[in-house]
Amino acid sequence: MAEETENQAASAPSGSKKMQIIIVALLMLGEGAAVYFVANAMSPRPIQGFAVEADNADGEDASPMDELVEIDIADCKPSNKMSGKLILFQMRTSALIAAVDLENVTTLLESKGGRIRDRINFVIRSADPKHLNEPGLETIKRRIKNELDRLLGDERLIKEVLVPELLQSNAGN
Repeated sequence: MAEETENQAASAPSGSKKMQIIIVALLMLGEGAAVYFVANAMSPRPIQGFAVEADNADGEDASPMDELVEIDIADCKPSNKMSGKLILFQMRTSALIAAVDLENVTTLLESKGGRIRDRINFVIRSADPKHLNEPGLETIKRRIKNELDRLLGDERLIKEVLVPELLQSNAGN
């Protein structure tokens, strides 16, 4: 009789352990599914611009209206004394424009080159020092774009202003 009790006791834990393993596996599977659905519901949808590129992945070229080209605007050497000490800059400015507007913008830039360099220099000379030290120069780019839009007479020509080079140095160094 004692032997039968031991056999039943020995067989009971293995069946119980199997049931525990099955329950844990089912709980983990349910948790994984819940995490997937919650993450899918909370993740942002694709940006439309990327979706359009994916649609053109079959070898078709994007329409010329969608293509942007980079064009050099000006090379300037402005200064800024707003912080109380003179800081010299060496700056190169470019812009992204629609490919269809390239000829028109090039003509405008050539005819208004002096005024454009003057407005870019004005933006740097009048800039707050904290704006000149922003990592992305967002404020400076926005101000230059506003000046260019005003000079060119059309705010849709310049899509984005780029500042690929902005070197600062103290006067006398």
